[in-house]
Amino acid sequence: MKPGHETPTSVRVTSVAPEIVTPGRRYGGVVREIGRATLSFRVSGTVRDMRQVMGAGGREHALHEGDRVMTGAALASIDSADYRREQLLAVEQLAIAEARLAQLETESELAKLELRRIGQLVRRGSVTDAELDTIRSRQRSTAAAVDGARRDVESARIHLEQAEADLASCTLFSPLEAGTVAARYIEVGERVAASEPAFLLLDLSSVVIAFGVPDTVVGRLQLGQVLQVSCEALPGQNFRGIIHKIAPAADLATRTYAVEVRVDDPQDLRPGMIATVAIDEELREFLLPLAAIVPKASDGSYEVFRVAEENGRPIVHRVPVEFEDLIDDRVTVRIGDGTALKAGDRIVATGTHRLYDGQQVQISQ
Repeated sequence: MKPGHETPTSVRVTSVAPEIVTPGRRYGGVVREIGRATLSFRVSGTVRDMRQVMGAGGREHALHEGDRVMTGAALASIDSADYRREQLLAVEQLAIAEARLAQLETESELAKLELRRIGQLVRRGSVTDAELDTIRSRQRSTAAAVDGARRDVESARIHLEQAEADLASCTLFSPLEAGTVAARYIEVGERVAASEPAFLLLDLSSVVIAFGVPDTVVGRLQLGQVLQVSCEALPGQNFRGIIHKIAPAADLATRTYAVEVRVDDPQDLRPGMIATVAIDEELREFLLPLAAIVPKASDGSYEVFRVAEENGRPIVHRVPVEFEDLIDDRVTVRIGDGTALKAGDRIVATGTHRLYDGQQVQISQ
């Protein structure tokens, strides 16, 4: 039977129309603290005191892992006796240097006055040039002594500032607004060296989750955007996350963009847990059934059968199609300038394997 005279093939069609879809994108990452600080004494010494905190059962204990401390809280101190003596000695040395400077400045002023008086006598012929040279030499000597005394005062002042800084460094204070002790490395009575780690504090007032997204997603994200965070270890709990970092360039190895989400009310969310960040967006896409897509054997591209009315009969024609994503058993297709498909086109949804270009069909409900 010649093409066009056979019984029309019965097909079902679908219209190319936009639909609201919400593709659920999930990204996992390790929870970590918003900040941390490793504390150490700037000077060496023997640990004398440790902060005492109230523990379970109303009993006090020395500060240890899990305890919370506020900004400026004293954590521990070393024996400051030697540094206090050094500070007092520096105060005394500065006072001596300042007294000597004051004396030399007085002598220098007297030498200047004497030189002025001798100069007047020289003009009257009452004093010889040799006597004038002696007075000038004395004035230069006292001026040089004043300069040296000023340097001594400055050196003594620096020594005092250093001694006071060393004395203040005998006590460790928390720099974090809401710090939690993650590790304690020292004990009372232990000799510690300068810069030796004493405490590790974590700032758990907020936590962050870092993950990478592809280039198809990063453009949809913006700083301050609110996302939902969940954790398998905390079933039933959801957290409000805010995007606070987006990398400007992709990682060369993974080709993804680093994103950080901050949770300001972490509650039981702790560093080390695995959290999931949900990026749910309501998108308008053009969807076609996967069964409507026909591979084109010649070049590996894809086509669909579009139904058109010709002489009052429904006829199908192959048209190229480009699709971007797969959602369940449907694909999102490109519609617009430069594409063969247009919004409102009727496309064969099932039975494409029995069709050829230009074939008459019968549309079934």
